[in-house]
Amino acid sequence: MVNELNMTLKKLILFSALTVLLGVGIAYAMSYGLKPKNSTQMPPTAIGVDEQDGLELTMKLEKTEYGLGESINITLSITNISNQTINFTLTGMIFDFHVYNDTNNIIYKWSVGPPVRAFPAFVAIIPLNARESLTDVLVWPETISSEGVPVSPGTYYIVGQNGPTSLLQTTPIQVNIVKP
Repeated sequence: MVNELNMTLKKLILFSALTVLLGVGIAYAMSYGLKPKNSTQMPPTAIGVDEQDGLELTMKLEKTEYGLGESINITLSITNISNQTINFTLTGMIFDFHVYNDTNNIIYKWSVGPPVRAFPAFVAIIPLNARESLTDVLVWPETISSEGVPVSPGTYYIVGQNGPTSLLQTTPIQVNIVKP
């Protein structure tokens, strides 16, 4: 009976030691970047929806804080959110975006530049199947449209748009430009 009790006690001690080692191992692994991603690590995203036409416009940035002079990549996607194929009208430019300063004045329009852009004058009808998307990446070089000079450090708001005259636009994403 004493031998059985000693064996049970030894097993209990061994099990406890293994449990502690496993816990230490998990803590060690997590301290070296094996942590689960949290929502603050997700890229900033803004959406605009036109339920009548069955379209969703999505804008994604890589982050919300950029160094002064750093180009900002803006990924824009238009998605057919209806359950049927729709005819998407393409007029030479699918996407545009505007940048506003902290006093709500537009300081940059991608379609205006700089650099100066020219768009072909045509109209095409593209069938867009259910859940199908068109995507492009546009760049804001952190300049002011009319002057082509760099912006100052500060807070800016970027709004994605489906073409230069479309009413479909995203909600704004706030970005902060800081001195490097």
